[in-house]
Amino acid sequence: MSEAAQVLSPRPLRVATWVGATSGLLAMALGCAGGEGPASTGSEGAAASGASVPPAVPAVPVGGGGLEGVRTRGKLRVAADPDAAPFLSKGPDGGWEGFEYGIARAIADRAGVPVEIVPSTFPDLTTKVGSGEADLAIGQIAPSATYEGLAWSVSYLQYSLCLVVPAASPVKTMADLKGKRVAMYDDPVARQVADVLISASYERQLFDDYGYFEKMVRGQIDGMVYDCPLARYEMTTYGDKLRIAEDALNIATYNVGVSKADTVLLAEVNGVLKELGDQGLLATLEQRWLGTTARDGDFTSATGKVVVVKRGETLSVIAKRELGDVERWRALYESNKDVVGPDPNQIYTGMLLRVPK
Repeated sequence: MSEAAQVLSPRPLRVATWVGATSGLLAMALGCAGGEGPASTGSEGAAASGASVPPAVPAVPVGGGGLEGVRTRGKLRVAADPDAAPFLSKGPDGGWEGFEYGIARAIADRAGVPVEIVPSTFPDLTTKVGSGEADLAIGQIAPSATYEGLAWSVSYLQYSLCLVVPAASPVKTMADLKGKRVAMYDDPVARQVADVLISASYERQLFDDYGYFEKMVRGQIDGMVYDCPLARYEMTTYGDKLRIAEDALNIATYNVGVSKADTVLLAEVNGVLKELGDQGLLATLEQRWLGTTARDGDFTSATGKVVVVKRGETLSVIAKRELGDVERWRALYESNKDVVGPDPNQIYTGMLLRVPK
């Protein structure tokens, strides 16, 4: 993974009770019947194999209000864009639904309270948490130090940026966009991926509205760097007028934003997300709402090799296999802090990790 592509972008019920209630949680989060799956063995897997284990972070760190504070308020307040299908929107019955609503419901269920959506535009999602109006920000946000006062959970979705072009365009790769008009979010990852992969001058156009797919159909832009899950969803409106030229430019992440002061809540959110991942529920959400099947094998993106975490694996185990040295788990972690979050033990089955060069 190149250094440019690693820059991070801007955008309790007790455990026994939680595991026993998995089928009910899946029904609530997905609107269908569910079941349980065995959890990853986590750090114990490395211990059994004799590998070194990354230092653990306390399960319930001191400080913050955690889900106990959420229970006291009687609701989990989530800052989110209310019109962001397939991640969040109102369904035919007037109730909330979507990929990220399923995640919010899972966290709220851990506290035994309902979800309250705090409507926000994308630029205001994180400020709602900072001001105390919301407990969490969930809205296709990738971690960034520019969001002051926030901490970031383990990633609940790893995805690729992709290159969208008109169907009749001769463009096959990012390198073909030299001197052309390229649209993207005002986002450091998108900008730097474009800079590195085009490696020449081009006309950068930053999104300032929601009309860029239409502009491409009209021939006003030549290419667009866009989140692949959203691109596939929005392209359904345009039939065969657009196509994805490259669908694995890099690995980017969506994470939950939490007040940096509330370390207990961050740890509890991470625990929920890890369990959802290990039980295959994140993959189920992805398939239902985004229409994509979680990858089950390693692959190479335009910026480097990506591995899929297998059940029971740890960073130490993966470092031994991919980098030849169990102690290089730290290098693996540094390359994936935006994916893994603050605790190197919080990897889960199916997570995508970049392999450092």
